[in-house]
Amino acid sequence: MNLLIPITLCILIAIPYSIYIGLILKYGNKGFPVKKSGNKPTISMIIPTYNEELLIRKKLDNIFKLDYPLGLIEIVIIDSSTDRTPEIIKDYQKRYNCINLITEKRHGLATALNTAYAATRNEIVIKTDCDSMLEKDVLQKVASDFSDPQIGGVTGKQVVINESEVEVGYRSLQSKVQIAESWIDSTIIFHGPFSAYRKRLIKTIDSDSVADDSELAIKVRKQGYRTIIDPDIIFYEASQSAFFKRRMQKDRRGRGLIRLLLRHKDVLFNPKYGNYGKLVFPMNYFMMILSPYLILLLFLLCFIILYQYSLMVTASALILLFIFIYLGQANKLYIFEPVYSFLDTQISLLVGGMSLIFGKESGGTWEVDQELRGAYLKHE
Repeated sequence: MNLLIPITLCILIAIPYSIYIGLILKYGNKGFPVKKSGNKPTISMIIPTYNEELLIRKKLDNIFKLDYPLGLIEIVIIDSSTDRTPEIIKDYQKRYNCINLITEKRHGLATALNTAYAATRNEIVIKTDCDSMLEKDVLQKVASDFSDPQIGGVTGKQVVINESEVEVGYRSLQSKVQIAESWIDSTIIFHGPFSAYRKRLIKTIDSDSVADDSELAIKVRKQGYRTIIDPDIIFYEASQSAFFKRRMQKDRRGRGLIRLLLRHKDVLFNPKYGNYGKLVFPMNYFMMILSPYLILLLFLLCFIILYQYSLMVTASALILLFIFIYLGQANKLYIFEPVYSFLDTQISLLVGGMSLIFGKESGGTWEVDQELRGAYLKHE
């Protein structure tokens, strides 16, 4: 095989990523791209729950320790549990009259969130997951962020609380990308553990959505408002490292993000949306939709070339690849863990894209990961 083909392909893959590496080097450590003030708007916090009797107390205790006037907060809990979760919430309602518990049959996360968003009354609405804990000052910081009238959505930065070096590597890269995107316009990826929006900008979430946070961010940006990450807003979340457990956790999310970008392809190269339409959206389109297949093709071409050269060399390369994957998912690659995290992300996007083409809809319901609950319960 002519080496020119894989070399050309490698260059085509490298150019977009090189652009973002340049943006990361310029903006990735600059912090927050908006001037803050001491505003204190009213805030609604939404918590979707399903069989969270192990964590709901810890989550509510975490919220009621946040440094923000309680009179400016309402908590809307949308619950479809079959365990003692609603009973525990009702105990908290006796002490805190700002809790609004809505119970419904389980129809999926998007349906539940649409109900919850419609029930909120305050200026700023925050969606936060039951299995993530927030820093004490997050409400002060997000309130300050929204003092800028051009800000329509804000997300935060994850700190991994268990020993998932794969997730640490992934998040370290992702947060720098998001900071750079926020400086040049807006970021696309929002995080379920902490996503905040102006109430008046919230639109109905697609019923089959599994990327509701990022979907709302795109819909907010299409209304002319910026959607940014504030790296000073910290939330804590556990994650899986093991390869197949990570597939269950990440591949579905990848599928949801790909479908989301395809549904909003009208933003692609659209100057109406400034640098968001001309650069941020096309780059995310490339990285999430095209890049996984191009990288797979590059791997295949490289192995074909090796096979033409020597079967023994090809077998050795395959063994080294599997060793690399094994060490990566076992958190044993150390300084090379971010490289594996990138590869792991490409696998999720590849599997997610293929399942979108050939797979069946699994609905918008979510399952409780009991294995990760221990990490949350131990975290202080």
